[in-house]
Amino acid sequence: MRKLMLAAAIGLLGMTGATAVATAETRQTTTFVCLDTGGQNRGAICDRALNGRPDDFCRCPGNTDKVRISVCEEGQIPPSQSAAYERAAHQLSSDGSLIGDEFEGKAICARDTLNGRTR
Repeated sequence: MRKLMLAAAIGLLGMTGATAVATAETRQTTTFVCLDTGGQNRGAICDRALNGRPDDFCRCPGNTDKVRISVCEEGQIPPSQSAAYERAAHQLSSDGSLIGDEFEGKAICARDTLNGRTR
C-alpha cells in the first residue's frame, strides 16, 4: 500500500512538472494590428476580461483591416514607424498578414503588450 501511494505521488509530481514546463514554453507568437487604408496602425477595441487571448475578443474600428502579425522576440526591435513603413505595411498586408514580411531588412513584428508587459 505504501509503495502504491509513493508511486502515485511520484506520478503526480511528474505530471505537475510537465504542466509547468508546457506553460513556461507557451508564449503568444502572433497577434493582430488594425491598419487603415494608409497603413497606419489604429488601436483595436478589445474586451480582455473575457479570456487570456485578446485577439479572440478584439475588433478593428471603422475602415480598418485586421492584419495578423508576429510578436517580436525578446530583444527584437520592430522597424521604425514612418510614412515609408506605413505604405509598405499597407501593400504587404494585402493578404491579411505581415508574418514573415520585412521592411528595410528588419522583420515586421509587434511588441508584446499583453497585460501591460513589453518584451
